[in-house]
Amino acid sequence: MATETPTTEAADGVSTGSRGVWFAQARAFTDRSLREVRNSGLMLAWVIAFPAITYLLRVTQGTETSAAADASVAIGTGVLGAMFVSLFLFGSQLATDLEDRRYAAYRSMPISPSAELTGRMAAGLVLAAGSFAVTIVVAVATGAAFGLRGPASVPVVLLAGVATCLFWMVVAVPFVVVAGNKRVASMATTLVAVMAFVLTGLNGVVPAQSPIDGPALNYLPNTLATRLLVAHLVPAENWTELGVSPPQLPTEPAFLALLTGYTLIAVVAGSVLVTRTLYDRGWWT
Repeated sequence: MATETPTTEAADGVSTGSRGVWFAQARAFTDRSLREVRNSGLMLAWVIAFPAITYLLRVTQGTETSAAADASVAIGTGVLGAMFVSLFLFGSQLATDLEDRRYAAYRSMPISPSAELTGRMAAGLVLAAGSFAVTIVVAVATGAAFGLRGPASVPVVLLAGVATCLFWMVVAVPFVVVAGNKRVASMATTLVAVMAFVLTGLNGVVPAQSPIDGPALNYLPNTLATRLLVAHLVPAENWTELGVSPPQLPTEPAFLALLTGYTLIAVVAGSVLVTRTLYDRGWWT
């Protein structure tokens, strides 16, 4: 007897195929997103170099700082780069497909919206990681000092990095849907990244430069992730001397759980938004 391959049905009756098909679709969108960036050398250079240049402009202002202080600034700027990739690049690619009316064709195909979103996010994670890594390399080359606090820091750093990228990629989706235009969406998402960076004191690494009340910096998505990374990647004994606190750095497990919760809620909301608005289907496919 032949074995039947299980399938799922989208809300409009279009089959999205087996689990293997879902993964194939996700991989196809990942490859396509990476290829589009690779084929645009100027865009690739910009998203990778932008945070590193921002960091160099900051640390070459003539003010004498310590290696640990420079490391914390590098992390804040590196997170800006990850946010920039997640908001601007992810949003631009999504807006291009919407503006070119590709979703009119996607709706008639057996494409899973969740597979598309997952594929785009996977590509975004690769590019965001590259942008962050370049900033850290530049910081090390100019005298910043980094160091893991212990073996437990590795999963915390990885989870915090992935969580913040996924969160900001989802934030880009409603801007794209409302704007319906690549230029407007790109300007709006870029403004969000830059304003969040500036208004929170370089993503929370220089609280004195932020007009936001101190304790709140341990709860905002961008500053929470950044300050978690600083706590586990910067070897320092006195955070007050570095200007990173007060407030006290968010080292308790509850803060990592909070960041994870932000991301899970955002990913579910993003999946629903893509399915309902771009594919005009049910709540989840």
